[in-house]
Amino acid sequence: MSRIIVDAIRNSSASSDGITLSSDGKVAFPNTSTGKILQVLQDTKTDTATTSSTSFSAISGLSQAITTTGSNKVLIRVYLHFGLVGGNPVHFKLVRTTSGSDTDVFLGDADGNRTRATMGGLSAADTWNVNHESIEFLESPSAGTHTYSIHWKIISGYNPAYLNRSGRDDNQNYASRTPSVITVMEVAA
Repeated sequence: MSRIIVDAIRNSSASSDGITLSSDGKVAFPNTSTGKILQVLQDTKTDTATTSSTSFSAISGLSQAITTTGSNKVLIRVYLHFGLVGGNPVHFKLVRTTSGSDTDVFLGDADGNRTRATMGGLSAADTWNVNHESIEFLESPSAGTHTYSIHWKIISGYNPAYLNRSGRDDNQNYASRTPSVITVMEVAA
């Protein structure tokens, strides 16, 4: 399909929707403001963390603030590495903090006793595995300064959860330490 567009542009100086082809073969799209990425901010965590908490709490050292204007949106991308004892659960949720107030963002629906979360749940992985979870979500938080973070918890009676390492964490070259990242982007509305 893209070749058809390029061929059509080559055969005319400009298409009806404003898409043009420069003399060096680059496709240029109309100069609209909607959908443009205005800023990109990122926080990474390369060290490990552990939780035995049965209440959601922030993963220390993994959050990113962004100041938006007008009705612009925020695109949030998160990639986590974590370890568990095989068959144990961990739940993660995306949280936005604005003016000192926390708001859960992008949770599953409430249903019975199930935990409302953004990612996670019961893991069937072995203790020596490093698991991963990722999300991407576009939200409309309104203008202001917003800090996005990931909160996590385990369930009572289960083993701790670990960030950026396996549950076993052998001091051997076959074991790894891995990073986690949160990226936020202001998108013009």
